[in-house]
Amino acid sequence: MQKSEKVIVSATTLFTSLLSYWYAREAQRDATPYVMIGGFLGSLLGEIISDNINHSDKTKN
Repeated sequence: MQKSEKVIVSATTLFTSLLSYWYAREAQRDATPYVMIGGFLGSLLGEIISDNINHSDKTKN
């Protein structure tokens, strides 16, 4: 995994974790399960984005 891929995955994980934390606080729920699920979904989303970027780079060459 290249450094740019790690940055993409980390950024999407952080963003979705914070978004799910904000949602849990607004809904007055325990934030822990929401943050864990949000972080997991964010990491999957980041992996998909970085794979698509790498796939498009390989097809250009």
